[in-house]
Amino acid sequence: MGETDRVQEAYRHCEALARAHDKDHYLTALFAPAERRPYLFALYAFAFEIARVKALVREPMAGMIRLQWWIEAIGGLHAEEAAASPVMIALQDAAQRTGVSLKPLLTAIEARQAELHGAAPTEATAAVTIMAAHLLGADGEGIASAAGSAAQALMFVQSDVEKSREGYRAFRSQIGVVPDQALPAFLSVALVPLQLKRPNARQWRRQIALLRTAWFGFPKI
Repeated sequence: MGETDRVQEAYRHCEALARAHDKDHYLTALFAPAERRPYLFALYAFAFEIARVKALVREPMAGMIRLQWWIEAIGGLHAEEAAASPVMIALQDAAQRTGVSLKPLLTAIEARQAELHGAAPTEATAAVTIMAAHLLGADGEGIASAAGSAAQALMFVQSDVEKSREGYRAFRSQIGVVPDQALPAFLSVALVPLQLKRPNARQWRRQIALLRTAWFGFPKI
């Protein structure tokens, strides 16, 4: 298998992971320009891999070791192992093609490490959202603050309704300064009002909520 085929296979693997395990983000990626979608699939596959560590281990130390591998791989260590990981192959290719550094993803990994000890991984969600915006070619001061509010809205939608509402309202007040090209990175936040009303909403309702937001903007709550 040539290098081009290896990279394309890695992207297909990431797309399949996102579609199977993170359907909401998979769908939001479809609103991105076609040439940018593979980069988002790689990012969301990475987010899934580090998020599931907590469920795979019994002891926090075992999870810390697993997550440390990702830290070191992004830092350039474990080159041979990283070259065998479809997610790392795709992430590294996305970084090379877009000029976006992968180092901000260290924040997401560290937040998942803290989650092993009981912390809410809000910063992981925010870091992934920021990275998605950058992979879409967007930049600007408003992205980070909007991502923080979006993360609060998403992370607490099932555990702390008022905190989720607070985050969503803050997000809606900030979205106006976020570049239009970054919209797919934030589109999953559109599901918060639906989840607050219908915690177990079927997938077709979630898809309609995403479509309406893409057309008409983020709804009020």
